[in-house]
Amino acid sequence: ELVTASWPEALTLAARGLAAARDDRGVGVLTGGRLTVEDAYGYAKFARLVLQTNNIDFRVRAHSVEEANFLAGIAGTGLGVTYADLERAPAVLLTCLEPEEEAPTIFLRLGKALRKTGTAVVAVAPFTSRGVEKLAARLVPAAPGTETEVLAAIADGDERLRDVTDALSATGAIVLVGERLAGVPGALSTAARLASTTGARLAWVPRRAGERGALDAGVLPTLLPGGRPFSDAEARVDVAAAWGVSNVPARSGHDTSGMLAALTDGGLSGALIAGVELADLPDPLAARAALEAADFVVSLEIRHSDVTGLADVVLPVAPVAEKSGTFVNWEGRERPFPTALDGTGALSDVRVLDALATQIGIRLGLPTVEAAREELAELGRWDGTRAAAPSVEKGEPARPGAGQAVLATWRMLLDLGRAQDGEPHLAGTARAALARMSAGTAAENGVADGAPVTISTDRGAITLPLRVTEMPDGVVWVPQNSTGSRVYADLGATAGAVVAVAPASTELHPAAGGAR
Repeated sequence: ELVTASWPEALTLAARGLAAARDDRGVGVLTGGRLTVEDAYGYAKFARLVLQTNNIDFRVRAHSVEEANFLAGIAGTGLGVTYADLERAPAVLLTCLEPEEEAPTIFLRLGKALRKTGTAVVAVAPFTSRGVEKLAARLVPAAPGTETEVLAAIADGDERLRDVTDALSATGAIVLVGERLAGVPGALSTAARLASTTGARLAWVPRRAGERGALDAGVLPTLLPGGRPFSDAEARVDVAAAWGVSNVPARSGHDTSGMLAALTDGGLSGALIAGVELADLPDPLAARAALEAADFVVSLEIRHSDVTGLADVVLPVAPVAEKSGTFVNWEGRERPFPTALDGTGALSDVRVLDALATQIGIRLGLPTVEAAREELAELGRWDGTRAAAPSVEKGEPARPGAGQAVLATWRMLLDLGRAQDGEPHLAGTARAALARMSAGTAAENGVADGAPVTISTDRGAITLPLRVTEMPDGVVWVPQNSTGSRVYADLGATAGAVVAVAPASTELHPAAGGAR
């Protein structure tokens, strides 16, 4: 039932519901990519101080424990590899990062470096995308799930990739890894080993604007603000002293997938959600079921969404133009901004969280964006012992059978992302969705170049025109979230999964392993 309540009433309802859920089986906190570092810090502090939990995560996408351990070495370290470093680098390796679509500013800087200094770009990817082609990059072909093997071969000086190993051993060389690498077991561990072996500098490039700031602010179950490991007693004492409390939670928390699973099976009672789109999660149907199963859900959001439709209480918050704050880019560089539109009355996330905490009876101490910024700066960066880089063994790549292929996918710069809502003219410039397979895979499955091909799972299907492309056999690529190709929603699959492929006119039976 939709009920419109006054602001004080809604705040009271949210506070009572969250307190009850906290005291029952606990609350999970999920945040998306729209948060400033100040707002992210507000959620990190609210989770630990008010909800008494480490159940908090900003990774509303494919993620892993290996990635969390990898990110622990980046959180709170400040400025790392910079754009200027890219322009001076003799060689740059890209892994699970399509430069033009997923990191366009990096793409432009690499283009500048190519023209001015002849920077050699190497891409580990399933095919030569337009961005890779424009950078005159060398392609090292990798089917989804084999990136770990390729990176290991470069690190070990495999003769077939000796020139890449030598290029990365030059002073100033850089390895850039995209967030998609989190979905490949052992890949982030091997990327760290590759950097250590060659001496190349390593940088992580998230796609969403707020992820690096959320990482630094402690929006991860294993990390407190400033990169402090929650498992370190000294780090917990450090944060507790800054917050004026006797302790902060020492019990392990769930990551995003763990929280959704716990909400589904009753392990958690409630959820506090900010800036999350269900379509961004690898299994939107499972995420919806988790929120439907929760006893109480509070959503802090700037507009209607699938999450607000499932929430018990929705508290409106200010969009970026109506508040001040700071974003932290992939370099670790802070980018503060003032309020562009004054006088709207809209409240930042951190201000709403402060009011919620007061209603629950706990002083959060973050009444303004400036207060959050100052407190986070006072906490500073963790200067204690950090965990070693992860060391995870490679997984076994999928092996498709007859009528099947391994799925490759990533998001396009212009797609069905909600930031482009209401912009039909901009959307009209997006690249048309198409599927890609090698000539051998297309012939094996009876699909001609330009003809429609259907990619399916037991969840659903996507039908797109085929573009025969030079790429590894047994692989099919489709855009992740474009018109006619919503991989998570339509297939319920992620990169590296086995899917059925067949001419569009063929009746499909993916559960039986193919088409007939």
